[in-house]
Amino acid sequence: MHRMFRNILVVARGAHPDQPAIQRALLCASPGARLVILDLVHEPVLDGYLGNTVIYEPLRARVVAERQDAMEALASGITKGGFEAFGQAVWEHPLDEAVAKHARAERSDLVVFAPEMAAHGLTSTEWRLVTRCAAPVLIASGPAKKAYRKIVAAVDPFHAHSKPAELDRSILDWARRAAEGGAAEIAVVHCYTSPEFFGDDIAGAAIVEADVRREALERLVAQAGLPQSAARLVGGAAPHMLLRQIAERGDADVIVMGALARGRLGEWFIGSTTERVLNGSVADVLAVKTPPQY
Repeated sequence: MHRMFRNILVVARGAHPDQPAIQRALLCASPGARLVILDLVHEPVLDGYLGNTVIYEPLRARVVAERQDAMEALASGITKGGFEAFGQAVWEHPLDEAVAKHARAERSDLVVFAPEMAAHGLTSTEWRLVTRCAAPVLIASGPAKKAYRKIVAAVDPFHAHSKPAELDRSILDWARRAAEGGAAEIAVVHCYTSPEFFGDDIAGAAIVEADVRREALERLVAQAGLPQSAARLVGGAAPHMLLRQIAERGDADVIVMGALARGRLGEWFIGSTTERVLNGSVADVLAVKTPPQY
């Protein structure tokens, strides 16, 4: 059964059909999938003058109409490729609130965007988008020329920092979904800071800990119905550094990770490992939560 993604919301950066978010969305889409190309329009200078928002309404409407024409033309080209596509330009901001709202309205099963300044990491609103959005968010790090071949599912069987157990199950489910329809290989990776990193005098403890972690990882992989060969235990320095090294070696086209907001500051906090991997990863990152409740 071809699962992949059937209802995708793409955040547009202009009207060029070859932009990374659109190309990646097309590669992840099921045959006949529905794609909404969303262009968020906002020019602060046209918000109003001295509190008077009406005075610039005609100009705002004209800007949105022009961008709507461009989005419809973009969607038309996608439709010719066998997909159901719709272009939508709206005057809304900030990015995180607007995208989360449209993802709920469209009941999207995937949101795709490319960072505004990929070389410098995510902006503050892009960070918040990852946690606000109920759907999984795929951050396209660069040009999308081929389907994913190497998918890394970054899990933590020990649920550090009070992560819910179902988060790992969601990570594995979405990793399998991203692999549908292609010849992708899934590696279920548990990265941890090994005691050996702090000194050779505790090598014995390190061996015991590695055995315990490997057993837990293999149990998680078996429960997911994946082959034991998919389990990869990686010890060393900080987990985010280990994951980056995996990507830099070319062993990950996309890293599937958990995004978890917590408490009053939740919108700013998605988990230290995920944050650090997202900020400068050479691989795409698919940030998921527990199953979305629309």
